[in-house]
Amino acid sequence: MATFEQADLSRQTINKVMNDLSTICPHFGACSGCTLKKNLDSPGIWQEAVEFLGPSELVTGSLYGWRTKAKLAIRGKFQNPQIGLFRQGTHDVEPIPDCLAHHPSINQAIKILKRAIAEEKVFIYDEKRGLLRYVQLFVDLVTKKVQLSLVVQAHDGSLDRLCANLLKNDLWHSIWLNVQPAETNRILGEEWIHIWGEKFLWQELLGKRFPFHPGAFSQAHWTLFEKLAKQVVEWVPSRAKLLEIYAGVGAMGILASPKCAEVDLVENNPHSYLSFQEIKTSAHYHLIDGKSATHLLQKADCIIVDPPRKGIDPLLLESIKTFQGTLIYVSCDFQTFKRDAKILLESGWLLQEGKGYLLFPGTNHVEIAALFHCKKND
Repeated sequence: MATFEQADLSRQTINKVMNDLSTICPHFGACSGCTLKKNLDSPGIWQEAVEFLGPSELVTGSLYGWRTKAKLAIRGKFQNPQIGLFRQGTHDVEPIPDCLAHHPSINQAIKILKRAIAEEKVFIYDEKRGLLRYVQLFVDLVTKKVQLSLVVQAHDGSLDRLCANLLKNDLWHSIWLNVQPAETNRILGEEWIHIWGEKFLWQELLGKRFPFHPGAFSQAHWTLFEKLAKQVVEWVPSRAKLLEIYAGVGAMGILASPKCAEVDLVENNPHSYLSFQEIKTSAHYHLIDGKSATHLLQKADCIIVDPPRKGIDPLLLESIKTFQGTLIYVSCDFQTFKRDAKILLESGWLLQEGKGYLLFPGTNHVEIAALFHCKKND
């Protein structure tokens, strides 16, 4: 099967072809990543979202090559490493070397890594013993180079040989080891070892560059996230005292800072904080979790929340119910957004506007950005 790079197709044509994965993707059906066979730009859950939000726009982007960050499992034997996603309900890996969602640099990196593992005879993890467990790949959109993180059971000499082998290729932005000794489904461990290259990968967002340690959260669909971030910044009132909770490196709050009186950022990931420290900004960073941020509500008149899939922490949500100001809710799970939004609406908030963002085409999933207005201000 010819790749889209070889076919030299226009983006419009690519999206049309990609809208039937069953005929074009060599991995569809076996891979657990994409679950929609057709209509990737109109998932069924969006209709449910519109019923709740009212007339709303679903903002879409490219259906091909959009994923700039991926975490993949490594299993099998060193002679033939299997690098990809677990098959549904198993710990058996389905290799996806030609994934159409991945940025081409990710697919190239997988092929290089597979060859190097075989050449250096690296012992692959098999759920109870072994060394090499997962790989995380993050693409610099300017240079197309990859920040490579190898998740390992422990650090030994074979990994040094593996990294030396990888460095024969100039694809890498940097190489890291992440040590995860626990028998758990959690992919990343707490210990990071910097092997080579720059310590932070810088991505541009609305004209400003943001740094990312490999342990910091970052969006996978970067070009579409830029559209979401632009909308959030437009919603922030002028001269606002802004509080962003679950802020990551603080990108949205920092982008809004020129129009704000002050900006406070809340995040509990220490690697996001390390990344933030590289940015020149007047924003204040608080390395605490969301439920510990309730005292900061008193000084704010605008809040941005961007919680994980489980939604806003109940204690924080209880405090937001009585907050008077503007609330911007960015959600990566519609069902938890709907649950939290109903609580807010019942406590006197009004849903002023909402939009959907197709950050994971190929799945029945939409990101929601919603603007709430507190009725008590009227």
